[in-house]
Amino acid sequence: MAGMNPILTNIYEQPAELERVLDDLTGEKLGQMRELARIMALSGELVLTSMGSAFYSLMPMYEELRERGYRNVALEETGDLIRHPERMSRNALYVLMSRSGESREVADFAVWCRENGFTTLSVTMTPDSTMARNSTYMLHDISSYDDIVCIKAYSTMALTGLLLVEMMDGREHPSEELVANLKRAFAWMEANKESILAQLEAVPFLAEANCFYMISRSWGVNMMRSASLWLEETAKTPANIMSVDNYFHGPMEIIRSHAIVKSVTCPVLFDVQPDARSAMIWEKTNQAVSNSLYFGPEGSTMPGGARFEIPDLGLEGPWSMLVAALFFQLLSYQVAIVNGIEPGFFYDEGWIVL
Repeated sequence: MAGMNPILTNIYEQPAELERVLDDLTGEKLGQMRELARIMALSGELVLTSMGSAFYSLMPMYEELRERGYRNVALEETGDLIRHPERMSRNALYVLMSRSGESREVADFAVWCRENGFTTLSVTMTPDSTMARNSTYMLHDISSYDDIVCIKAYSTMALTGLLLVEMMDGREHPSEELVANLKRAFAWMEANKESILAQLEAVPFLAEANCFYMISRSWGVNMMRSASLWLEETAKTPANIMSVDNYFHGPMEIIRSHAIVKSVTCPVLFDVQPDARSAMIWEKTNQAVSNSLYFGPEGSTMPGGARFEIPDLGLEGPWSMLVAALFFQLLSYQVAIVNGIEPGFFYDEGWIVL
């Protein structure tokens, strides 16, 4: 990968790193995973918290907890918790994620929690960080570091959170079927990463978009939150996120009024939980504009200016975000390229404590 843009290098490294982290968590760290999952299950309340990309890494975990019936769980920005300590619960286990463990809010929050007797569990790629050293419990994500934009960090920490939830029912290890499906998915990502990029390179209208509407449903909306962050960080292109249902209640007028508005907005549908209503909304969207992007299940007949089919690899709901992320990371890379922007270029790294 010599000479390749660092963001694309990180994206291409991702499937192998996901498998490496999976092998570590189900091998050498399996005993630690059992104990941490037990602690999570015994907690009266779970609060998942971080900032930036790591906040989005917590979303699959949050969705899977809700899917499995855990109701006393919250997803909170660490900045809000710092500003409202009166809302903190003594019964809660605060689960933090951070690549560096030195982002200002999570570092400060971990220290504050230790000094004030709150219980924390941190997942990080930097086990000697301020966050890790001040947490009650710490789990090391062994994935290699990304250059700047969180790619492998996003997906491997998301995988770690999902596997912890998988083991909260007291099982000794994740199901053999789940592990096999994860490995099959990672192998598919490895085999198809270049062809997905080639599909995106063939989309003729990406450079025309001033912004994107990222629409989906349920856990797919949280996938689109991550997609919007990649577009904004990697390609410096704004992206708005909403459910396909809420999109119909007003924002769709931007698309229908494309002939009279100044900005060119490209609608993007991540088609999870499809039904007759979402089909109707998307049909109306494509009647208004031809430059749309559709990401959906293999065999779907939904329209789109460019269509991307995601195969059924045996991963359901939040787990499938690990595969879908590859499509949207590559989309952000290609949007940067067609706009003449060096993917992942940053003016500032001010969220890191130096």
